[in-house]
Amino acid sequence: MDLQNFFKKHVDKILFWSGIIFSLTQLIVPMFFQHLLDIQVRALHVALGVSIALLHCPFRQGEENNNDRSYLWDIFLIAIIAIACINAISKALGIYMNPGGATTFDLVLGTALMIIVLEAARRTVGPAIPIIVTLLFLYIYVAPHLGGIWKIRGLSFEFIMNSIYFSPLGLFGSVTGMSATFIAMFIIFGSLLSATGGGKTFIDLALALTGRFVGGPAKAAVVSSALFGSISGSSVANVMVTGSYTIPLMKRLGYRPEFAGAVEAIASSGGGITPPIMSITAFMMAEFLNISYMKIIGYAILPCILFYTGVFSGVHFQTKRRGLSAVPEEEIPKWKDILTFERMAGLIIPTVILLYLITVGQPLLKAGFYASISTIIILAICDFTKGKIKETPQKILSALAEGGADVARIVPILVSVSVLVNLIGITGIAPKISGLILRHGGSNVFIALLVATIVPFILGTSLPVVPTYVLSVSILVPPLLKIGIDEVAAHLFFIYWAILGGVTPPTCTAAVAAASISKGDWVKTGLNAIKLGAVAFILPYFFALNPSLVGRGPLPSILCHGVTGFVGSIAIAYGFFGFGKGVAALMSRVLFLVGGILLLFPNVGVSIAGGIAVVVAFVWNRALLKRERILVDGGINIEKNNQS
Repeated sequence: MDLQNFFKKHVDKILFWSGIIFSLTQLIVPMFFQHLLDIQVRALHVALGVSIALLHCPFRQGEENNNDRSYLWDIFLIAIIAIACINAISKALGIYMNPGGATTFDLVLGTALMIIVLEAARRTVGPAIPIIVTLLFLYIYVAPHLGGIWKIRGLSFEFIMNSIYFSPLGLFGSVTGMSATFIAMFIIFGSLLSATGGGKTFIDLALALTGRFVGGPAKAAVVSSALFGSISGSSVANVMVTGSYTIPLMKRLGYRPEFAGAVEAIASSGGGITPPIMSITAFMMAEFLNISYMKIIGYAILPCILFYTGVFSGVHFQTKRRGLSAVPEEEIPKWKDILTFERMAGLIIPTVILLYLITVGQPLLKAGFYASISTIIILAICDFTKGKIKETPQKILSALAEGGADVARIVPILVSVSVLVNLIGITGIAPKISGLILRHGGSNVFIALLVATIVPFILGTSLPVVPTYVLSVSILVPPLLKIGIDEVAAHLFFIYWAILGGVTPPTCTAAVAAASISKGDWVKTGLNAIKLGAVAFILPYFFALNPSLVGRGPLPSILCHGVTGFVGSIAIAYGFFGFGKGVAALMSRVLFLVGGILLLFPNVGVSIAGGIAVVVAFVWNRALLKRERILVDGGINIEKNNQS
């Protein structure tokens, strides 16, 4: 049997066991082989991750069917990856001792590896990253002929590839280092946690909490997506897991497909900023800022509350406006069936262990490892108590295989971003963009923030959250710090904008995923998600201007701005989804919207004006609604009199 036919016949088994091997490698090597040099650990990570990504993602979309796909080319690329990474592992000490001392053979291998990594990134997330890298290479060769700040000295190809391959930067840089250690660890932890039945438990918890109330199905979607999204860290994965249940439920109870999909899309996107686990970006933020992850959780709580207040309120008002019912009583899970050891232990105990280890100062890698091991133990105990211990090995292997595949899909993206960060450094683009921001917005913080929004907004519509965040931080945080923006607020600013790309047209991946389940129009789904998430689109500017909104300030200030922000979030939601017909009602809702935005301002006087505007809008809108009810009741009475 030739190699092509062997792969066609056994590809599922190869992918399954390669995922398990990769997961075990990521659990064991960084923890117990600490005598290895960083480059050696990173090269091993690149070799396994990029190779598995090539096998998972075909050259062309639509070739997933084994009969239509040739594996010989992928096998050839994997062989080159293996040679290039083994070469880096064997010469790791020399790379540290003599960076830039690559031979011609090293340069050829490095160039080939970079091209293959970019190809793997193209297969996983599309052409955006390879295009950006290509543009940076073009800039390097064109820049010596430019004028002004954009002119740089000529850089040889040998110098560039030495920096990318034969140095602790580029392919084996710090972003790759994060990917090879705690990022991989937490992705695997999330897969193991999901194997405990977390998705269904979160949905049942959400239904039990909100199902009986107005807008129960949509509110359950918000709560379950927030809970599950804090584990998965992926808005699309969140939509596919929780949305497969909540979206059909919402449609069955009267919600339009586009609105049902929008609720799931925006709620799933917010999972990445929901404590306590949040997402990979939060762990990276802690690493970048060199502060405790527990502090990151504290800083993220208030923005998260305001985000979901806006979404929850929008769902409530839209449901009331359309007169939709709650979830039928017989479909609401009983608390006694949810709050059992078998269902809750797998979620609570590993999470508590993780947070405890982080709290006492253990590294993220060690905390993630012991949390993962505890998840496996709890899974085995729960299966034993249910008499299903024979199923445990298969559950664990499946979770490891899925975790390994998830890590593999993100490896080429993060390694490509590591190359991009290196190219940004050697070209000096970051300080040039900083100069532009300071020149055009240095005297006006609002303009500086608007300019700084452009990069993550564009990147976020075509790239996942992690690369968008890393690239934005690399380029744009320094100028924002120079104009007085708080460093924590600056990082959260870019995390929010990276996340919002998932619901922002033209790509809006989370909205597209939700529309595929709801069978609605994906553009309308995206636009509805933007309306529901209006607070999230406004909030980053205000916590950049007012660090109290991220818990950075005196306690009275945090409480005061938290309360005004809470009221403002509800007012903004009412502005989009409030009641009333006619021009007057529309104007009252516009006043709600304006007042809500003003309540988020850091200036006390502006916030007071916003509060007054909201009160006036409330009284005005109530009077209009009362008048509408009188007219309707009067019409009914007239009709009855005519009939009599």
